[in-house]
Amino acid sequence: MKPLSRLPLFIFLLAVSKAAFASDPLPLWEAMERAAQFNPAIKSQQAEVSRQTLEQDIARGQRMPRVDLNAAYTRHAYPSLITPIREAGVFPPMDRDIANIGLALTLPLYRGGRLVAGEALAAHSREASVQGVRASGQDLLFNVVATYTKALHFSQLGQVIDSRIKVLQREEKDIGLRIREGRAARLDLIRLQTQLSQARYDKVSVSQGEKDALSLLVALLGERGPAPVLSAPGLTAPVLPASFEVALSRALQQRPDILRLDAMGKVARQKTAIARGDRLPQVDLVARAQESTGSDWTGYDDSQIGVQLSLPLFDGNIRKRRVEQAGIEQQQNALLQEDAHNRIASEVEQAFGALAESRARLDAAAQGETEASEALRIETLRYHSGENTITDLLGAESALWSATANRLQAGYDITVSQAQLLRATGELAPDSFRPAEAGRKTGMEPSSSGIAPRIFAHYLAWHDGITACEADIAAGNAHAAAFPDPSLTAKNLAGHAIQQGARL
Repeated sequence: MKPLSRLPLFIFLLAVSKAAFASDPLPLWEAMERAAQFNPAIKSQQAEVSRQTLEQDIARGQRMPRVDLNAAYTRHAYPSLITPIREAGVFPPMDRDIANIGLALTLPLYRGGRLVAGEALAAHSREASVQGVRASGQDLLFNVVATYTKALHFSQLGQVIDSRIKVLQREEKDIGLRIREGRAARLDLIRLQTQLSQARYDKVSVSQGEKDALSLLVALLGERGPAPVLSAPGLTAPVLPASFEVALSRALQQRPDILRLDAMGKVARQKTAIARGDRLPQVDLVARAQESTGSDWTGYDDSQIGVQLSLPLFDGNIRKRRVEQAGIEQQQNALLQEDAHNRIASEVEQAFGALAESRARLDAAAQGETEASEALRIETLRYHSGENTITDLLGAESALWSATANRLQAGYDITVSQAQLLRATGELAPDSFRPAEAGRKTGMEPSSSGIAPRIFAHYLAWHDGITACEADIAAGNAHAAAFPDPSLTAKNLAGHAIQQGARL
């Protein structure tokens, strides 16, 4: 009875553990890893690699002997020879019903180099498919990074907007009391309610943006069902090239699109060799062994062996035109390689510039947020002491909201810029943003990449403190605690601020 009594407890613990596992946050590196493994488009291209591998086996088999089993039954209108003359002076038997069975062997001896070229072509085609998978994988991983961080950006913007709405609602109640006491005009209330309506719309817009980003992320992961819970990127220090020259050198050596074009150039050369081989003689070793019989079922064996030569003389210039086509394909590939070199140099330079610009913008945005928070503190104290109007207060509050949104966006832009630089050099991988791995690779102290979670709660608590203590100078100290050192702010990507009308 004891095992049965423990069964409900076991089922309960199993259900709890499954629920806990299902709610575990999905880190960025794991999302990238899952996308690389399960995305249907990537799996389709991997199937193409398998097909090209089989094509290699087919090309290799073209050089092997070919053996066929042949069997036939024929009823002739008139008696025919069952077998050729087997000895002098002896006429072979004849019959109207003749059946034969035998084996035929064909061994290619010379095909003008087409067999070797065909095998090399299959190998280079497979390599081109492999590099195509790598190129698509780099694009996929970058899209995962951009979408993942976009969803986080919207999520944290939503938290800031929630705090902002609560602050405006408290101000709305305060103004209502002031109007009843005759200390404020109704126009002040209208202006505040306009800001509150805009904040509520921003919340709806941000929430929809987060849903769209999560929906796209689920599609990139190759999954269906509810969106995963995301976690902040954490402490990451991706290994980045030290200079533009180093990055460009790495890109030209290992970018999958460059390697794919190189493989396609080799394919074009082998196609030229095959086209030229079609104009050369073809020599095969042939052999045949068979047994024939008539209606009396008496068997007669026979065999042949020999060498066959085939030399093309005239085909309407078809083979010549194929040689010319293959030459043009080589020229096209050479031009594509030149264009790829130029494009990659531009991409690497732009990626370096974007990363430097994102870091500078984050520093400027953090400084702007600090200044805007101080301005709001002063304007709040002045408003509650009657030294300014609600317009001044709302302007300062809106400026702080804009500065916070800009700082969040600039922080997340750094992660996207890092991923863009890694993709430009062909080195983007899930481990690039794995926190523990990144710290060991660089030998450096990892930099902070997460937004201080307390800032959102303090955003509201600070305003509550200001409202509760209108004339208390200690409100300034509450504000200083609410906004920590800007060096603790984000180091990761974002999209576009809500004021700019951003949509994923």
